[in-house]
Amino acid sequence: MNTKPLAPSPSVVLIRRTRSSIREWRSMNGAANRVRGVSIVLACSLMAFCIAVGSSVTAFAQDTGDPSAILDSDEKPIETPDKVEVEPTAIDEDISTRLQSIFEATNWFEGVDVSTDEGVVFLSGVADSAPHREWAERVAQKTSDVVAVVNQIEVAKHSIWDITPAVGQLQTLGADFVQLIPLLAIGTLVIVLAYAVARISAMLARRITARRVDSQLLQQVIASTVAVLVMLIGVYIALKVSGLSRLAVTVLGGTGLVGLALGFAFRDIAENYLSSILISLNRPFSVGDLIELEGYKGFVRRVTTRGTLLLTVDGNHIQIPNNTVYKAIVTNYSSSPRIRREFIVGIGYDDSVTQAQDQIYEVLKRHEAVLDDPAPMVLVDSLGAATVNLVTRFWLDSGKFDAASVSSALMRQAKTALAEANISMPDESREVVFPQGVPVAMLDAPPKQPSEAAPTQSESRTPNHEPDKANSSAAEGGLENKDEEIQSHAAEGELEQGENLIG
Repeated sequence: MNTKPLAPSPSVVLIRRTRSSIREWRSMNGAANRVRGVSIVLACSLMAFCIAVGSSVTAFAQDTGDPSAILDSDEKPIETPDKVEVEPTAIDEDISTRLQSIFEATNWFEGVDVSTDEGVVFLSGVADSAPHREWAERVAQKTSDVVAVVNQIEVAKHSIWDITPAVGQLQTLGADFVQLIPLLAIGTLVIVLAYAVARISAMLARRITARRVDSQLLQQVIASTVAVLVMLIGVYIALKVSGLSRLAVTVLGGTGLVGLALGFAFRDIAENYLSSILISLNRPFSVGDLIELEGYKGFVRRVTTRGTLLLTVDGNHIQIPNNTVYKAIVTNYSSSPRIRREFIVGIGYDDSVTQAQDQIYEVLKRHEAVLDDPAPMVLVDSLGAATVNLVTRFWLDSGKFDAASVSSALMRQAKTALAEANISMPDESREVVFPQGVPVAMLDAPPKQPSEAAPTQSESRTPNHEPDKANSSAAEGGLENKDEEIQSHAAEGELEQGENLIG
């Protein structure tokens, strides 16, 4: 931006005349000329005194609020130096030469020209940037014996296709990178040492926690946390050593922000991971236990950081997220080896309930799988439409015997014992029992002759009950527990999907 020279103020005019008088006085020879010079100096001094008095009057008028004495509000005051020397130590040519040499030495200006007139410096030319233009003005202002500076230097306008600034920036970056190489080498060494220290710290943390914490996952979490903290400290030190202090602060501050953002983004995954830790700590079940949760029943095969793998009795694999497992109601059928089973038997109303109970109780007492403590029981459960329902309850060791096979064997033996004792087991859906003495005649059958006596119950039933008295049969597959056999067959086609967190 070009700046036009302003009209000189009275003070500047006075200073210029004074400096001209001094030069004339120096050039005079002889006493007469010197006297004349002294007279000129005195006259100029008298003029300066008058101007000073006039300035005082103007200031007084401004203080008293005289509108005529106040300058126009749109006119900006011209900046003047704090002190103007009456006897300067440098002449205008020296000032111009000095500033010209300084500006040419910087190579920031093209066609720069410096001219000085009575202490007022006029600058012209082209600067490569606006900051350099302002710098030239400040340098001129700070030069000795300079009264004012008129900056007419223009800023060069670069073409949109000019890549010189980009090349300059690349050169600067390249030079800075070369200077940064030794510091980067030291920083890399610090990071390598921090990595080694982090691994050692993780191993020590794992050993210390292994003595007090049984959960492998919790041990891993503690060791990883220690390693990450040590590594962050190492990275911070490496950045500080490399001279990247701001980046070091950014890394420390950004780590928390990134962790917070990831926590919101992967909330379900984080919840599942924390549930894995809590399950490994609480251990509500172990591998091989038969559990039921969320309507699924099966053997626990593995608990990973992702979920719990179940094997159903049908041989199917079900993987349930750990956060669901941790919040669900879990039924563990393997937590206690002693379990209770029951079945119901219905007898006729004409039969003795006590006799039926004794017969079934003896069957329970004789069987090898039924425990004596707690003792088995045969209770009247309900009175049905055609039967008296007896509920049979017994306890067995599920670790040794299969509950389904034992129940099947006991129901078979109980039915045989009731049949041998002539205790009926009517089916209310097909059998109707009439009181004794009520004659029953078949409408579609010829009347029986008196000589044809009906066969008795013992004569009409002659089945062989001896095989039914056995404790187990081949069809029942034996009484042994079959859980391990089921799991071993399923393990053959099972794929490893992570480390098991529980034993």
